[in-house]
Formats: sequence, C-alpha cells, structure tokens
Amino acid sequence: MSMSVIARACDCVALPELAGCRVLVTGLTTDFGFDVARSFADRGARLIVQSPDAGPALTELATLLADNAREMHLFDAPLDSEADAARLVQTVAQELGGIDAMVNLACVERAFVDGLETPGDVERLVSEVLRLPLRLTEVAANRMRLVWREGVILNAVRMSSASGGRAMMLADVLRAELAALTRGLAREWAEHGISINAVAPPSSVAVLTGETEASEADLAAVAIELASRKGRGVSGHVLDATGSAGHCC
Repeated sequence: MSMSVIARACDCVALPELAGCRVLVTGLTTDFGFDVARSFADRGARLIVQSPDAGPALTELATLLADNAREMHLFDAPLDSEADAARLVQTVAQELGGIDAMVNLACVERAFVDGLETPGDVERLVSEVLRLPLRLTEVAANRMRLVWREGVILNAVRMSSASGGRAMMLADVLRAELAALTRGLAREWAEHGISINAVAPPSSVAVLTGETEASEADLAAVAIELASRKGRGVSGHVLDATGSAGHCC
C-alpha cells in the first residue's frame, strides 16, 4: 500500500461548518485521494468514498478515515459507465438526504500518455478522462437543486509521472477542455448556489518554468477551502493548487 505523509498545516483551521457536512469523494485509490478524504474526516464530516480498488489496503484506509469522520460509507466498486455514476450520486443523496460537497478525482496513467500518437488520440483520451467527472457533476448539481441546497463540487485531475512533448500537449488540451466545461457548468448552476471548480495538471509553460504538480496535501487544502464558508463564492475556475497546503492558515 502506498500512502503519503499528510501535511498537517491546515489543522489550525477548525471550520466548524464542515462538521456533519455530507461529502462524497469519488475515484479515491490507495495511491491518490486519501489526503483529501482525511481532511474532511478530521473535521467531522459525514464521508462517502467511492473507490475502484478493493482489498485489504483499501479497507485499512477506510478504517483510518472512519476513526474521525462523523459517519463513513465506502463504495468499493468501479464506475464503469455514466449510468453507474448517476446511480452512485442518487443512492448517496437518498440515503443521506442530500450532498453538500463532492470531490471527483481522476488520474491519467503514464501508460495512456506513452500510447499517444496523434492529436486525435489526445482528444479521445481527454474526453474519456473527463466523461465520468462531468456526469457526476451534472447529477450531483441537479440533486442539490432539487432539495434547495447550496453545494460545492471540485473536479481534480492528476497525471502520473510522465514527461516530454506528449505529456505537455495532453496537459494543455486537458486544461483547456476542463476550463471550458467548468466555466459552462458554473454559469449553469450559479443561480442555485452551486459552485463548481477544478484542479488540473500544470500547463506546458508552467512545467518549463519549473512548476510541479500539486501535492495531495495541496489538493486537500483547496478542497477544504472551497467547502468552507469563505470559499463558496469561488466558482468557474481551474485553480492552481501548488503550495496551497502551506498557506491555508
């Protein structure tokens, strides 16, 4: 099992409004997302985690999350289709009476990057990576609207360690598409008090100037900030999360 050491920089921010908050985290794996879920659990959230993984390592992570979360539910099955994604959100909303915040995690594996040959391959991969987060966002926003509940949705995409022209081209196309989708969704749901943002891999220009991908602790800090009262006015942005863990206090 691979589990990062969690930066505790944000522990000084109590954020009592997150206690009892119903938070759905999708796409968590034994390698990605634990810090995000742990940050909400540490603040007493009612936590629902979906993971495509199964086995002892995931069970151990779920046990750690349950230690501090007010409530902990685990769905350890992959989302193989948009219908699966819609069903998950509907089930969670029905069982808990709604969703207050959702973080959708997606990771582009190095093997997929190495297999890119043409611009068409890049576009198809980007479409596939964003397909489920987009569907999850649409269904969750609609459920929030139906119960007259303001909410927060964050879509975070990470690329596994890959370098070179292919990876930089993919990152640029991914950021552009994610930005367009995020702006459109934010405008669509703004009147209902639902904020939608994203975190993407750094652009090719940022990489060339030395910027690295945000750590899990950085991503966790952004997710917590957006879910807090002071962050709920932020919507429609692809956020640069790098370094956020050191500034959240």
